[in-house]
Amino acid sequence: MAANRGYSLIELLVVIALIALLLGLLLPAVQKVREAAARTRCANHLRQLGLGLHNFVTATGYLPSSGQGTNYTTDPPSVMFDLHSTFTQLLPYLEQEAVYRQLDLTKAYNATPANRVAAQTVIPILICPSNPLRPQPRDSAGYGCTDFAPVYYVDIDPITGERNQFTRMDGGLIVSRSPLLAITDGASNTIALAEDVGRNETMTMIYPDPLGGLRQVHRWAEPDCAIGISKGINNNFHPWGGPPSCPWTTNNCGPNEEIFSFHPGGAYVVFCDGHIAFLRQSMDPRTLRKLVTRSGGEVISATEY
Repeated sequence: MAANRGYSLIELLVVIALIALLLGLLLPAVQKVREAAARTRCANHLRQLGLGLHNFVTATGYLPSSGQGTNYTTDPPSVMFDLHSTFTQLLPYLEQEAVYRQLDLTKAYNATPANRVAAQTVIPILICPSNPLRPQPRDSAGYGCTDFAPVYYVDIDPITGERNQFTRMDGGLIVSRSPLLAITDGASNTIALAEDVGRNETMTMIYPDPLGGLRQVHRWAEPDCAIGISKGINNNFHPWGGPPSCPWTTNNCGPNEEIFSFHPGGAYVVFCDGHIAFLRQSMDPRTLRKLVTRSGGEVISATEY
């Protein structure tokens, strides 16, 4: 009877090399499947937000406030704030009535113990799974975060496509509540909400909080979670973290206060009529301006986005 022969070193190395090769082929496929699933979940969350927005308008007759807005009576225009965010106003229409009832709407979200408890609730549909910059749905102070944002102005120059603060115009949501008919460009042509995935407390904050410190734009209950659009979609996506001239931690760079996602090729938005769309990051910024303005009078062709 022949003795059992073991594997030679060369045979073992060949097997290991084959396993490594197979893993190298498999991992990208697994990552693509995970991203596809995350993208689907993110889109579904935005669909729910769109439905909540639609139901809010049906129930009240007007769009929710943006929470943050532009005061055009000053030169240059300045910023003003409501006590509460767009998302706070939408809570009853997002199956979050219990959280909404905890809030004293006459006080800021962080002004009373009860308000703080409510604002520390994680609202699942405000979280996008494709977010490598903030692995937790709460910040270090325990407040619930958001990966989406109301869009309240645009200052992309209609001629050059570059930022020009003198061309600022209101977006889909503004600080004063308004009926759909006030959007003369059409509710189906005007963006209300968008992905702004990745905002976190390491990023530059600008406006002072009346209760101390600076407003934390990544919190869903903070009215400063609204964004203005100054650049194209997914701006400075490469290199990771942004170029030295515009790192992601800086305002209006990458995910800090602009439409931004970690989906390949673009980002999702919700229009004022409640429908969602995936906008390509290759879109001309001047076209994006047209989609943000509520009364710009622009004509948008079907081939532009």
